[in-house]
Amino acid sequence: MVFDQAIAVYNQIQQPMKIFTNCSTQIIICLIIASIQLSSCKKHDPDVVVKGETRVKLVNAVLTEFHQDVYVDSEKKTTTALAFGESSEYVKLFSGSRNLSFMGANNVATTGTLNFTPSIVYTVFLTNNRAGEREIVSYEDNLSNTEAGKAKIKLINLTPTFGTGINVSVQAGIQFVNALLYKEASNYFAVEAGSNLRYTVVGSGNVKTIDGTLLEGGKIYTIWFSGNTSATLEAHIITDN
Repeated sequence: MVFDQAIAVYNQIQQPMKIFTNCSTQIIICLIIASIQLSSCKKHDPDVVVKGETRVKLVNAVLTEFHQDVYVDSEKKTTTALAFGESSEYVKLFSGSRNLSFMGANNVATTGTLNFTPSIVYTVFLTNNRAGEREIVSYEDNLSNTEAGKAKIKLINLTPTFGTGINVSVQAGIQFVNALLYKEASNYFAVEAGSNLRYTVVGSGNVKTIDGTLLEGGKIYTIWFSGNTSATLEAHIITDN
């Protein structure tokens, strides 16, 4: 149809012109076609809005859930189902309000609507709340450069059992997270690569260790906690870069 329109326009403009070579004729027709197509685009898409993008990492933080596929606006985003403690790579999404669904092997879905800001990076968790119900929570990630020779870490408490929170310290004794409560995320901290970290439920005698060999210089980590008792408290490490 565009070619027919071009020929019609060409026939109209050639009347006052005396001589056209084959080459000039082809050039004029091509220019007319381009003009018609540009005009058509402007006509049919007057309100084109360029949407921003965000990146989201998906995590199964429910101990009793061994098989979770994740959907965003009904589109599957996980290539393989996530077992407890597993996370996806970052996936790109359009920003704005998005409907997320974690679907278990029994086809029971946990759904939630989250709002994502353009260019911000997130980690999204399926977790249990204090009533034992599944819910979806998200946290912003900061992937800016780390200090030389140091690991940058953020800690998240996803254990609804402990009312006193979780303490985290460097093995040498410097405590940098005090009484981190359920659903709270710490600020980012830079620690020397290879440093052992100790963590414990506040008021408990069970002190556990994150092996420093797992923390490399130049890396960014999200460390989240699970467990129903101080004895079963466990740290899960996600490498973000």
